[in-house]
Amino acid sequence: MDAIRVLIVDDHPMVRRGLKSLLSSYPDIVVVGEAGDGASALQAAGLSPEVILLDIQLPGLDGVEVARQLRRVIPAAKIIALTAYENEEYVLKAMRAGAYAYLLKSTSDETVIEAIRLVHQGKRILSPTLMDGVLRQFQTLAQTQARYESGLSEEDVRVLALIAQGATNEEIASETHWSERTVKREIEQIMSKLGARNRAQAAAEAIKRGLV
Repeated sequence: MDAIRVLIVDDHPMVRRGLKSLLSSYPDIVVVGEAGDGASALQAAGLSPEVILLDIQLPGLDGVEVARQLRRVIPAAKIIALTAYENEEYVLKAMRAGAYAYLLKSTSDETVIEAIRLVHQGKRILSPTLMDGVLRQFQTLAQTQARYESGLSEEDVRVLALIAQGATNEEIASETHWSERTVKREIEQIMSKLGARNRAQAAAEAIKRGLV
């Protein structure tokens, strides 16, 4: 079996040397090149790497933009974002740019090696410490999408959440600073949008669709 061809992209020479030394001790992995910035990384695409270890913070083009461009130039290559930044926004940006994995530089050597092997097989990986935050982000996105598809406003969803908690019209009026008449009209409109016959059905449908 041919060794996995790896390109290392990091602006710190010591990090590149450390990674190269680590990877060279594994017979199924070969480092075909290294780059210290985005422009050099794009030039190194000609080396036909199969896996790219890419830092997110780079001089010039940042790692996310480099990932996008590398995916266009060598779409078969699998990108691993290897960074010191434990930031959910960076994770989402990197994944949208085409990264197959997002690992922190504090990750163990064994995990990095295993990640290279797994992404080479087409699997996706995320540092365990980042998993909870990213799942929360995706849950928020899913709720936004569900709300958009249902035709409900943010205020509708707020009222639905109160209904699901068992709030009365009077309590909802107090919470929203509306009159009880307005609350009643709002709830009727919400039930119509959800195709529900009563408050209980509306709450159940909201939970089922992931709206609350």
